[in-house]
Amino acid sequence: MAGKTTGKNTEAKQTKRIVVKVGSNTLTNDMGAIDRRYIASLADQLSELNSEGHQVVLVSSGAIAAGRETLGLSERPKDMATLQAAASIGQVGLIETYSSEFGRCRTTIGQVLLTRADTENEVSYGHACDTFEKLLDLGSIPIVNENDTVAIDEICFGDNDTLAALVALMIKADMVVILTDVKGLYDDDPNKNPDASVVPCLTEIGDDLLRGTSAGGDAQSLGSGGMRSKLQAAKVLLDADIATVLCNGRDANVVVDAVAGRPQGTIICSEALRKKLEAAQ
Repeated sequence: MAGKTTGKNTEAKQTKRIVVKVGSNTLTNDMGAIDRRYIASLADQLSELNSEGHQVVLVSSGAIAAGRETLGLSERPKDMATLQAAASIGQVGLIETYSSEFGRCRTTIGQVLLTRADTENEVSYGHACDTFEKLLDLGSIPIVNENDTVAIDEICFGDNDTLAALVALMIKADMVVILTDVKGLYDDDPNKNPDASVVPCLTEIGDDLLRGTSAGGDAQSLGSGGMRSKLQAAKVLLDADIATVLCNGRDANVVVDAVAGRPQGTIICSEALRKKLEAAQ
């Protein structure tokens, strides 16, 4: 089944390469199980972007959470062997759910599992880049996760925040949309200050911000990342002149709106890129 794409009918200047990253907390419901209704909504949005000619890569956490559900575990395992086993079992169910929902949208997906070694080895890195290029050329949406069955560095990319940044560098993306369970980066800790507000735009990320980040919440029960890991990933992207959007993944149509340039959460990019994005709206 061929992926939908109307790239030939879309002006090149209007199309973007987008990396969308979704974490475990956003993918799961209040019971800690994979939220299939949410995945259906995400598939609808990414398929819409694909049909408009954009090239989309989805970096998805959730394998361990899905494995926990299948195994009937009440909490995230603490030993590495069980974590890896849960990831192995959960990845099957997770990709089956994605396949079903994207198939409903008549969008082809491909699975790409990476380790940190794949991004550091020149030969492996080159092969991964070639695979991404071909999948995107074919109109497919690659779905990326860390290969948790052989990697132990995080089960290691900080809930895949770093992985999303590395994938964006691989494919020379225009934008990375990080879907979280908060509205964006706050000017103060919203858990302690009810008057804290979302920072709409950030043009630099200093060490003081990285050291003191609690604005947005670092405590996440299901994932391994937090706002700090997201800002660390965004700093890498900022240096590469790739825009990052931090936003609430549960907001309606949030990915489509972010790609269209409609304000969502916090956008992190250079001042020059911000003006360029605004002019393209």
